[in-house]
Amino acid sequence: MAKSRGGDKRRTHLRLVGSSDGPAPSRPSDGPDPEPRDAVLDTLQETLTLDLAAAPAELLPVIAEASVARLSTMVADKLWPEDAPEEIGEVERLFWMDVARVLADRRDAESFVLLTGLARTVGQAGRLPLQRALMTRSRVTADVPAWVERIATFRLTSTVLSEDISGDGLSVVLDYDDEYHPHTVIVFVDNNLGALVKDVFVGPPLQQVVEAYQRGGRVKVRTVRPAVAAGIILQALGETNEYDDPPVTDDFEFFSGLLVNRLTQLPERPIRPPVQARWSGRQRDRLVSDFLAWAGADELPDDAAGIARLWLDHALDYTAGGPLRVSAVLVELFITQWIPNKVIADSNYSRAVPPVLKAWLRFAAERSEVDQETLAEALDAVDTWSPALWFRPPGEPVEIPTPSVEDLEAMTLILPGAGSPPDPDLDGLGQADAATLVLLAPHAWTLAGETLGPAYALEAFTLAERLVREAPQLLTKARLSTWPRAIVWSVATRHGLLSSGSCLTPVGLAGDLNSSPPTLRKTAKLLQETLDPGT
Repeated sequence: MAKSRGGDKRRTHLRLVGSSDGPAPSRPSDGPDPEPRDAVLDTLQETLTLDLAAAPAELLPVIAEASVARLSTMVADKLWPEDAPEEIGEVERLFWMDVARVLADRRDAESFVLLTGLARTVGQAGRLPLQRALMTRSRVTADVPAWVERIATFRLTSTVLSEDISGDGLSVVLDYDDEYHPHTVIVFVDNNLGALVKDVFVGPPLQQVVEAYQRGGRVKVRTVRPAVAAGIILQALGETNEYDDPPVTDDFEFFSGLLVNRLTQLPERPIRPPVQARWSGRQRDRLVSDFLAWAGADELPDDAAGIARLWLDHALDYTAGGPLRVSAVLVELFITQWIPNKVIADSNYSRAVPPVLKAWLRFAAERSEVDQETLAEALDAVDTWSPALWFRPPGEPVEIPTPSVEDLEAMTLILPGAGSPPDPDLDGLGQADAATLVLLAPHAWTLAGETLGPAYALEAFTLAERLVREAPQLLTKARLSTWPRAIVWSVATRHGLLSSGSCLTPVGLAGDLNSSPPTLRKTAKLLQETLDPGT
């Protein structure tokens, strides 16, 4: 399993003395020097102080735990000898022993907070000397806020599972019903990326979370045993760790250490979900045959069997949820990412994909008892993303039709007072970039007009054009459907529409865009830093 190193792209105050982004210096022949420099602890202290300064008072012990857990992991990644795993336990013990000695001699309240966090989050090999140092400091350090004593002492009271009815993902909610600092830790598992943990964040008390899920609808909420919840999370974390640069949010980077620390405190052994058996080629062919024999598959094009098998391979090998999952997001990924990477298609094949996909979705819905609203969304997604099928990678000999105004109007809504979106300028673009722009710019135009007002639609359209022309490499950093939403978020931020006192709120706008604030904030930040650095 490949451990992700350097996945946190946010600026960090942690900089070990003498370290650089280049090759690690060779270790002396007599082994690594575990003595920590005061400067290292000072940078750890500075980072913790900055993290706490931005935290609300009711979450100070939670943020302190998350910050210290993250920092200790970063130190481990810098110092522990990767080429000599048998030495890690001894290096860890000696390193934290010296950290404990230095912190035990200090008398300021800030270092006491750091020591408290370390004594309760560092692994077993290094925790004992830190705990002894904390006992010593507790006798001599005065004027410490009461919340410090509650760092990493929270106990899990219940766990809830919220599953998207289309199978796109699920949220595991860990409830800490503390008298002074009630909160939840919410873990989002993205099935469309192979059931990996994509987001971890701290939420409000459980009742508020459940009420929000129920208001939003389209989810199934149920209580599960803590051991079951822990098993789901650990299995999904394993999938995340398979990536060298996992597609996760900034909140995941910050809170994943806290999550692991909380999971190690559970009294029960985690119960991992059963491993799904891999479908053989014969099983897949049999399901395709059942589909073609189904009454709704009459008069499908000759390529129907191949397209259905391609869908099955994508659903079974690269996503989670099984071959009969009906999802608008799954349709988007299949059309915009899977087919272009797997098939060099002629125009007949491209025309065959939409009717075959619609028939397959109806077949799957009938077999899995999917509700009609979910099926309708998936069928609409076929119409939304099918224009991308007409644009193939450069070198493909198929003649590419130029999109008409009617094509664009069919893909988007007419805005009252603004009419239909402008024609995207495709001059000079490659065929793949042209396909992206045809989809992206009108969607950004429509979303901006609907959520921010028609006055902002053209700016969103122009920003989409700049993205495709000036920084097409960014498009691989998020799903195509995320980019128009991130563009709207960026426009709203530029005009101060999400500032305090505005009629818009980050949570409200994210809800209107069917996304989450962390995802939109991260993607919009990437957009701004690339297109308009320094602004």
